[in-house]
Amino acid sequence: MNLSIVIVNRNRTFEIVEKTLDSIYPQLNDSIMLTIVDYGSDIDYQDKFKALIEESYPKIYLILCPTQGQLFHKTRAINMVLRNCTTTFFMVLDMDCITHPEFIEKALILASENEVINFPYGFLKEEESKSLKTFSDYHIDFIGGLTGTAIFNTDKLQTINGFDEFYHSWGAEDADMFDRLERIGVQITLYKEDVLLLHQWHEKGYRNIKSKQPFHSYLEKVNHEYYTLSRKRNITKVNLNNNWGLACDPAAYTRLKEPAEIWEFQNYQQEIIGLFASLIVQPPENPVEIRITKVLKNSKDKIKKILHKRTKPVLDMDLVNDRLLETIILHYRNRPYFYEYDTNLAVIKVLI
Repeated sequence: MNLSIVIVNRNRTFEIVEKTLDSIYPQLNDSIMLTIVDYGSDIDYQDKFKALIEESYPKIYLILCPTQGQLFHKTRAINMVLRNCTTTFFMVLDMDCITHPEFIEKALILASENEVINFPYGFLKEEESKSLKTFSDYHIDFIGGLTGTAIFNTDKLQTINGFDEFYHSWGAEDADMFDRLERIGVQITLYKEDVLLLHQWHEKGYRNIKSKQPFHSYLEKVNHEYYTLSRKRNITKVNLNNNWGLACDPAAYTRLKEPAEIWEFQNYQQEIIGLFASLIVQPPENPVEIRITKVLKNSKDKIKKILHKRTKPVLDMDLVNDRLLETIILHYRNRPYFYEYDTNLAVIKVLI
């Protein structure tokens, strides 16, 4: 039986990466292939990562996506590999997991057409995670429940158009997939005989207050509500209005660096609504740069407010940021874009 494994990465520390790859690499062969999709790690990181793979793990296929300045899009990254996959089985593995030496062998024994096997993690504490031991010598802090690591029948995944690419960042995409497979008669089984995966401790990916990276205020909650509604509606096949598993076109990202126009706005409500309407109804044919700056209240505005005279309403910049990212998720997620929000200067800049 043949198997394709995909790992999605973004800026995971090389200490963690090497432990994961050292554990899985000896289990690869001509019928067991591993693809890593690096979705927008820092450019310097990607250069080092490419060199590491070429030197130490030549059997691994590496896809480098030039998606710096974009929301993390794990579902699209997985689907890039899944869309054209021809192996019988397909596995999603997390970059922070140390695998048991017989993990792949056992997974393939368990694999079947109408059953997904999900593998729980044994979670390691910080100090334990940083130590170098054989798999059986690690002390497990606790064992979790359903995870993102599972072995699937490839045809079943492709039948329902893969993972739902509405989901960005983290949250609910795995549960959504399991639910949709159950609706077409696939059984989901949590493997409980022993622990085959160890989760390495790492800091949570909280956003630094000085960061300009795209960040939605409550995207994980939106993901959860979307998932809940999908369950109520018994959704099975997804990605119906967008091409799924679309690979990144490096040439298109190069063109993005030379926008044909610059559009400048302030956070006046009417300007922002007009911008969003234009982006949705008439997407630009050539790259544009969009700059949104915060309105600075002057003395005239303050006097008008005191006298209860009408002033142009403005929107909070965080709200503008969230709505703009939602527009990108719904209408531009497959297009090249670069997004940054400087909260200190209250400036949003988008190349799209």
